[in-house]
Amino acid sequence: MTAKVTFRVKAAVSDQHTVVVVGDCPSLGAWDPRKAVELQKEDNDAWSCTIPLPGGTPVQYRYMVCDIRRDKMQKKLMIVNWETYRQPRTFTPNGESCVADAGSFGSYDGDGCAVDQGWLVDQTEIRLRFHSSKSPPITIFNQQDVNRKFLIKVRPINILNLQKQTGDGKDGTYEDTPVTCKVLNDSQWHPVVQDQCGHLWENDSFLIFTTQVFDPHNWAFDILLYEESEIKAAQSNSHAHPVAMATVLPTNMTGSTGVVSVPIHNNQNRLVGQINVDYLIITPMTGDVCTAEVSYARFWKKRKTLDVGHRGMGNSYTAASVSHIRENTIASLMSAANHGAAYVEFDVQLTKDKVPIVYHDYKACISTKMKGGPGGAQLMEVAVMDLTLEDVQSLKLDHKTAKKLLADKDASIDEEEPPDVHPFPTLRKVFNTLPEHVNLNIEIKFPLLQQDGAWEEEMDTYFDRNEIVDVIMREVLENGGKRRILLSSFDADCCILLRRKQNKYPVLFLSQGVTVRWEEMMDVRCRTVPMAMNFALAEGLLGVDIHAEDILRNPSFAEEIAKFKLVCFVWGEDINDPANMSLLKSMEVDGIIYDRMCDHREPGLYQFETEEQMGPFLASISQHTHH
Repeated sequence: MTAKVTFRVKAAVSDQHTVVVVGDCPSLGAWDPRKAVELQKEDNDAWSCTIPLPGGTPVQYRYMVCDIRRDKMQKKLMIVNWETYRQPRTFTPNGESCVADAGSFGSYDGDGCAVDQGWLVDQTEIRLRFHSSKSPPITIFNQQDVNRKFLIKVRPINILNLQKQTGDGKDGTYEDTPVTCKVLNDSQWHPVVQDQCGHLWENDSFLIFTTQVFDPHNWAFDILLYEESEIKAAQSNSHAHPVAMATVLPTNMTGSTGVVSVPIHNNQNRLVGQINVDYLIITPMTGDVCTAEVSYARFWKKRKTLDVGHRGMGNSYTAASVSHIRENTIASLMSAANHGAAYVEFDVQLTKDKVPIVYHDYKACISTKMKGGPGGAQLMEVAVMDLTLEDVQSLKLDHKTAKKLLADKDASIDEEEPPDVHPFPTLRKVFNTLPEHVNLNIEIKFPLLQQDGAWEEEMDTYFDRNEIVDVIMREVLENGGKRRILLSSFDADCCILLRRKQNKYPVLFLSQGVTVRWEEMMDVRCRTVPMAMNFALAEGLLGVDIHAEDILRNPSFAEEIAKFKLVCFVWGEDINDPANMSLLKSMEVDGIIYDRMCDHREPGLYQFETEEQMGPFLASISQHTHH
């Protein structure tokens, strides 16, 4: 018997947005948001639709708020918000006609419902950032004006509409394209709708303007500057006018990220200065790799501190006490898992032919024979990104520390070694070889710019961020199965891309923090724990992965991170000291990443609860809501 089911929900949305329902059966799109059923708006913010469904068969479903654009060629989809509570809504049709009255969007069964921002489907996200990581973004040429304070406003311009100008001021050039603003520093992070006169630029702030568009190549951006003193003097913001303006064209923004310097002109069109705009362009992954079935991106069950195997069984090259198994190999990962690691952590980067492989350093040493030279082999550094998968798996390569040893030393890879201890395993081999109960903490590698202007390992050229994340995430989404997976990166922009491009797996921001061991990084977002926390909150990340030196020096960070319901992992060689390990566990941090797990744990697998044992994932879950 077929039942006519009316789905009804209350949702207050803008005029350009639509409410849709997606579920586990073909009539509801089989969790594919492109096949979701659109609801029609009734009175009082009520939305409904009627769908024939098999009677007596339970269906699971979620509501989503979408921006749907149609033209002659195709339908374009933007998911604005969606319900992400781990257990979807459930309804069993009964009778010829029935109503699945869901109450309000984002709330049901009296227990509430997590609502999260949508992932990128057809739209591109463009961010313009203003900060003093390297130098203040605004330069005023007239020395008498250098101390003036400005508010910055970003105004998107649809270039196609410039062709439709009629001269009556109603050309549609400035569409009502929403722009959100985040003022990020050690004390604040909340996103807000852009004010009429923009937001005040201050030296300690990381100011971010974000918009989403379907055709990024057709959008330019006016940057309007308002003088703070004039805003205060005006009776209201509506009486204030910009004192200067700059424009960023789409041709100025090449690649995923970069800094473009554009001239500032005053209202008399005179050149008065320049502004440095740090941009980030986030493109959607091609193909429909994400569904609305489930999201773990914002959920975490609080347990005792988890033990995480650093590069498997640990650093095998540069640590004070190196691992006896080569790091980042199948053997090392399996050994850590067999010694009770709740997760095994490893590093992923791309080869020249865009294959994700597991390796920490950006360079390796290749053994060469010099013409006319002495008989011994020479070791020469080569970037992993310049080697194909066949190269890294067939050439005699060694870790770069080998250069410090004898020049005629053979590469350390013994051809008679078992394959599981060979370096450079592919990410796919990790998925195919490690049992599904072995959970993964995957760090995406990207070279960082240091405060002194030097690039990490002198890697001043690298792959495009969108390309790296797309290739790696496609492999993860296609092969992850039921395995628990955490994603992480030291590169803040990679963390943003990991979060915005997919909706399934959680992301941790790796932060170096305050330390004397390494050079300070140029990016202010990773310099301090408070800044890293606020960045994670602003971007909807699961949490932070901070350096042990920071939290051992200031244990109050553990309470501060927990107060904001962020997950806290800790990394660093200091954890290898049993006293520090015990101290961190007493702080109840969520995870510690350390070397040589065999020195601290007896053999035996870590047992997570099954899905059934966790029940509805209610009481002890860290549940975040992001709008």
